[in-house]
Amino acid sequence: MAITPQQMLAKMVENIAPRTGRSWTDWVEVAKAAGIETHRALTDHLKSEHGLKHNEAQWLAWEVTDPGRLESYNKPTDLVSELYAGKKAGLRPLYDALLAAGLGVGDDVTPNVCKTYTSLATGRQFAMLNPRTQTAVDVDLSLPEGVWSDRLAPQKNSNPHFSQKVRVTDASEVDDELVRLLALAAEHSRG
Repeated sequence: MAITPQQMLAKMVENIAPRTGRSWTDWVEVAKAAGIETHRALTDHLKSEHGLKHNEAQWLAWEVTDPGRLESYNKPTDLVSELYAGKKAGLRPLYDALLAAGLGVGDDVTPNVCKTYTSLATGRQFAMLNPRTQTAVDVDLSLPEGVWSDRLAPQKNSNPHFSQKVRVTDASEVDDELVRLLALAAEHSRG
């Protein structure tokens, strides 16, 4: 089963004191004392000046710059509604079709809704549904080497496992070829 944001944070809170000598609460105070107001700048500061790991620094920065973020993960339906609102509201039917296709590649597939995307996992993430534009949802895929499709495009992602994507602009593109790619990625994640 995929790890949830809440589980990830709980593990970090548990492990940070033995690793660094400071508790999570102490690190929150350090982050606040830095006086940096933007998430990215504070994340970079905590990594470069204090040697924290990326996820530790990122979650500490959110604790300071967006303190309600973790609680928002307890309401995945609200997160999806917020993500597919306003200028991206027209993408909601496309998201729903992609989610159904992803869930359809195996009984063990679980969605994990985040603030900016939804991941699909079978113990390990294999796809991310990401509305990067107002007209398309990108399906970032973790595929084994050698998989080819004329629908695949290179993807620059902070997670090196997701090096390819399919940009989907219409529900008709949620077809057999896309389901094949999702199934290959899911199978790869099980391996």
